[in-house]
Amino acid sequence: MSRIRTLAGTVIYHPRVQNFIMAVIVLNAITLGMETSSAIMDRIGGLLYALDVIVLGIFVVEIALKLVAKDLHFFRDPWNVF
Repeated sequence: MSRIRTLAGTVIYHPRVQNFIMAVIVLNAITLGMETSSAIMDRIGGLLYALDVIVLGIFVVEIALKLVAKDLHFFRDPWNVF
């Protein structure tokens, strides 16, 4: 299990992965803002919903890898609790 924890930590805390996650957060904020417009939702609501599901999947994988890497220490980092 130690090898798996090390691998998960190496992957999820790699700078490129962290930059990717930040980009996904920005994309998610933009799409959430767009979802407040009924005109935009009428035109591309399906696409925005699909992007929302994809982003949610990415966040679930991220948190799962962090939980594997850090175990219960995951909850000691205020950023993770947020």
